[in-house]
Amino acid sequence: MTRKTNVALALGVVLLGAAVEARADCQYLRGSISETRISQGTEPTRILGTVTGVLNGAGTVTLLSTSPVVRSLDIFVTKSGDVLRAEGLPVRTPIPGAPPGEVSVHVDLTITGGWGKYEGAYGTMEFDGLGHTAAVPPTTELIYKGTVCGPNIKADEN
Repeated sequence: MTRKTNVALALGVVLLGAAVEARADCQYLRGSISETRISQGTEPTRILGTVTGVLNGAGTVTLLSTSPVVRSLDIFVTKSGDVLRAEGLPVRTPIPGAPPGEVSVHVDLTITGGWGKYEGAYGTMEFDGLGHTAAVPPTTELIYKGTVCGPNIKADEN
């Protein structure tokens, strides 16, 4: 091989190594959330939740808008201190034949980053569950699932 060929080959190996290092892995998210509304009726809606599964820790939700489209800011803090942020589009639908205040809940979320393991993260999540809006305080039980990708995510982590 010529010297130029060796240099080009070595440069290619270095660039390939850098590309592999910079790639983002993805992780499947799954678990449950038990939420309680912590704001009073006269305050902006604020919800606090206990999170199990991959995002084991706590979560909080703040409604960013209610009209014309309901939008939420959902923040999760894991027990290890990592923070995942997402913006959601929550929909609550009354359940026919159920007592007043019982609703089905569906939320589509776009992951917008975070800190620690979730810095630079992106992906999607969805929640499905039941809301009890007539309870004092109002509560919701949800199942979450989705995929988060990013430079600090390891595909085999839970």
